Formats: sequence, structure tokens, C-alpha cells
Amino acid sequence: RTQAEIDALAKTSYAATFGSGVVPGGSSLRSAIVDYAYSFLGTPYVYGGASRSGTDCSGLTMQLFGYYGISLGHGCVSQYYASQPISRSELQPGDLVFFQGTYDTTGASHVGIYVGNNMMLHCGDPIQYTSLNSSYWQSHFLAYGRVPAP
Repeated sequence: RTQAEIDALAKTSYAATFGSGVVPGGSSLRSAIVDYAYSFLGTPYVYGGASRSGTDCSGLTMQLFGYYGISLGHGCVSQYYASQPISRSELQPGDLVFFQGTYDTTGASHVGIYVGNNMMLHCGDPIQYTSLNSSYWQSHFLAYGRVPAP
């Protein structure tokens, strides 16, 4: 579906289903994904993980979008290339935030999901709510990305 179709569905009074997840009537797919993301707070970090018992950063975002039928690969680099680059002024809750140079690597090496108010949920250890204003994240910022809706 296009974003316009999803937005139109969000304005209706019935619930729409995407993948396993249900988007409540009056809500948007983006807000449903962000609401679902909060349910992962406290999940432990596990390298290569993609489950509620343990996940890494791209495993988290893969699960969040996958729950609503949107397929993302497991890996920051694949998610970076699968998303549409957007500017800071276009950033909305549900968009991805990519970082570089974390874990002594170059290129996309960490991803979080933007939740609004300059905050993201990401896989620290455990999954946590973090400000994008911190000097650490600002110094490692790479790009914002929007995952195309099905």
C-alpha cells in the first residue's frame, strides 16, 4: 500500500490489519509501529538476535516493521539501503535513525526508531529510550530513513 492509502485507512473508524498487527481505527501505521516498539523496552541485547528474549538493533527494527507486514533485512546496512533518505525537517515518529562509527566500524553500524520529541528507541543493553541530543549520538549520526509502506 502507498502511504496515502495507509493515511486514508487511518482516518476511518475501523481497524486495519497489516501482517500480524492491527492498526486501531483512528490511528496510523506509524503510530502503531511506535506503540509496538515501546513494548520492547527492557529486552536484552543479543548480537544477531531478533526475538523478545534478545535482539540487536536491526533485529528490533526488523521485528517492529515485520509485525505489520513490512519486510526489512536483518542488518543496519541492508535497512539503510532499503529506506528512503529523508531530511531532519521530514522526520516523523516511525522513521529510522542510522549511526556510523559505533562498535569501531565504518558505514551504517547502528539503527534506532524515532519516536518523537528528539527521542529514539534503540538497542542498547537493554532496549532503551534515548535522546538524539546526546553528544555521543550526534557525533555518530549518519542519516534518517523512511521505510516505504507496502
